[in-house]
Amino acid sequence: MLHEITESVFWLSALALFYAYLGYPALLAVLRWIMPVEIKAENARPPSVSMLIAAYNEERVIAGKLENCLAIDYPGLAVWVVSDGSTDKTNSIVSGYAGKNAAVHLIELARSGKSAAINSAMPLVDSDIVVFSDANTFFDRDALVRLLGGFKDPRVGFVCGRLIYNNPNDVASGHGEGLYWRYETALKRMESALGYVAGANGAIYAIRRDLFEPLPKGTVNDDFTISMRIIERGWYGLYAPEAIAREDVALSMASEFRRHVRDSAGHYKVLLALYGLLNPLLGMRSFIFISHRVFRWTAPPFILTLLLSNILMLGDPFYNAAFILQGAFYSAALLGLACKNAEGPGRIVLVPFYFCNLNAALVAGFLKAVSGRQGMTWERTERI
Repeated sequence: MLHEITESVFWLSALALFYAYLGYPALLAVLRWIMPVEIKAENARPPSVSMLIAAYNEERVIAGKLENCLAIDYPGLAVWVVSDGSTDKTNSIVSGYAGKNAAVHLIELARSGKSAAINSAMPLVDSDIVVFSDANTFFDRDALVRLLGGFKDPRVGFVCGRLIYNNPNDVASGHGEGLYWRYETALKRMESALGYVAGANGAIYAIRRDLFEPLPKGTVNDDFTISMRIIERGWYGLYAPEAIAREDVALSMASEFRRHVRDSAGHYKVLLALYGLLNPLLGMRSFIFISHRVFRWTAPPFILTLLLSNILMLGDPFYNAAFILQGAFYSAALLGLACKNAEGPGRIVLVPFYFCNLNAALVAGFLKAVSGRQGMTWERTERI
């Protein structure tokens, strides 16, 4: 009896992990051809657009960000910087630009967290479309025009652009991040064909302003919450891969890991705000949310039960081989952790290293979320 239970745990764990990372993408590839959503472009006046940038101590990059915004090819673009209690020169730099250009606006707030800053700023923004971005993210000149194309269909509530990571110092974790984003990009393309991208990236996405709902207190993943609430209400959410933004990877594996831990804590908190999407009666919206996000967020316990049940099954040739494969995978991940850059064996071990890195961050984030140790404010991630 114990043998049968252990074997069932092994295979259920293996199937759950397979579906989360490989089975779901394969199923999406089929569904996008069977039941694609037709996005219709209606003739309408070009919408008014504002870009909203929540910033905290961004003196190193904020001037470059504003120059980038003012060079974007879209007439009448308004730029709003909401400073969340910045104590460096961020406010004075933005004020200097605002004094010379009426398109630039500064909102100064006491330190309260990004979500609270967004809640405070949104009532002041009066454009049709609001584009969200980060201070360290730089748009291609035509990114905004391409991002806004999806809104020609009145059923579209948000559109997410494509983020490309620069890694000039060849940091190993940066290559893993780039590999992960190529994988995520493929998923977003297929989900977009079905009408519902499973969450926007805060570096480059846009929403219809009148669809914004104030974020609940304690929200960490503001971009994901805003976009998925729009989908929950029945609006389409699209991916525009030709709308490109770029930013540098983190300086080190440690700083990148801390960012993932914070995001992971936010994942588990956001389930409380988006529990409605767990309803299978919502059809494709629920299917994509559960498959892409919930299965991924619950991967760590399946990883553990797969290994433990495998150990209990040792002695059988098949499970001996499975244990050897798991051991080789985690050994490769440890080798990846030891690599300072992506030269030599670094490139070979990127997949197991980044897989373990992300799931370790999920565990740490879960513990922070349930213990209440994840704060609402954020510290900027140092970039190259």
